[in-house]
Amino acid sequence: MSKSKRLPFIDIARAFAMLSIVLLHALSTASHGGEIYRFLMCFNVPLFFVLSGLTFRVKADESFWHFLKNKFLRIMLPYFIWSLLFLIPYYIFGREASAELSQNASFDIVSQVKSILYGNGVAGALKQNTPLWFLPALFSTEILYYFIVKKIQKPKFQMLTLLGIVLVGFLSILFMKDIYLPWGINSALQIGLCFYAGFLLKNYVEKIKHPLILIMLLIVGIVSYIFNAKQNVIWSDYVYQNYALSLLSGLAFSGFFLGISQIIGHARPLEFIGKNTMAILIFHKLIIVVAQTKLGAISKLYADSNLALELTIALGVTIVATLISILIGIVIRKILPQLIGEQRARA
Repeated sequence: MSKSKRLPFIDIARAFAMLSIVLLHALSTASHGGEIYRFLMCFNVPLFFVLSGLTFRVKADESFWHFLKNKFLRIMLPYFIWSLLFLIPYYIFGREASAELSQNASFDIVSQVKSILYGNGVAGALKQNTPLWFLPALFSTEILYYFIVKKIQKPKFQMLTLLGIVLVGFLSILFMKDIYLPWGINSALQIGLCFYAGFLLKNYVEKIKHPLILIMLLIVGIVSYIFNAKQNVIWSDYVYQNYALSLLSGLAFSGFFLGISQIIGHARPLEFIGKNTMAILIFHKLIIVVAQTKLGAISKLYADSNLALELTIALGVTIVATLISILIGIVIRKILPQLIGEQRARA
């Protein structure tokens, strides 16, 4: 895999992951979309972790502090800025919107700021913009794997270290269910296997598009999903039902979508979405909440009518939320790109 050229299939796969997250949130209040919701939940977060591992780079001469600074500016700076700014609309409109969605509308500014600093989205934290939980989790994962990749050169020892991390993650699920570590460290331990799987795929990813491999991945994903689909898998809250099956379905579907993305090759709309995932992640939830609460009769049909109509509205909301988020991102990129984790282009 090229180390310098931007590969279209990665942006296409990012678009699949991001659109599935937006659609999942769009379906969160629908009465008849439970099975679709569960299916989307089983792979979208693992796919993002796999893609992050696939594009993970550590320069040979890069110091830890330089790496830490770059990742903080790219990931954590937007997280802190937008999680704080989104307290304003939540304070103004959150109680009314939460009442319409039958959710807890409690608001305490001190508790909210503490939750933001702690950087873990479980237990009602980050309710002003719940998708932001992913950013601290990704940051902690990349910091952890910096040390694995940089300090452990031999693949055999890297694999042994990975197995140790997976074991710690599994034990934390068994014995630390109510212990939530800061900045999504739970995710780094428990879902980091997906990140490392992406990292290992760098030199083999093009082989995934073989039809037999795609069929095998699809079968493994579907079977493991079916056996684990009695209840929701909620990656942000560390709810996996069967941990092994959650990882297996997530990894299998991630590989499948990577292969499909390579077969597609080029698709400008999807590539464009894949290049704007940070803006979509930040802004889509607010737009969805407006659609769920402020469209009158449409909002009511959206919440409880029939599967076909609810899904149709949810798909429309997904498209609108994605486009508006991208437009906001374009404006921000021209004014202050650091707000979405980018640097100003040099003249």
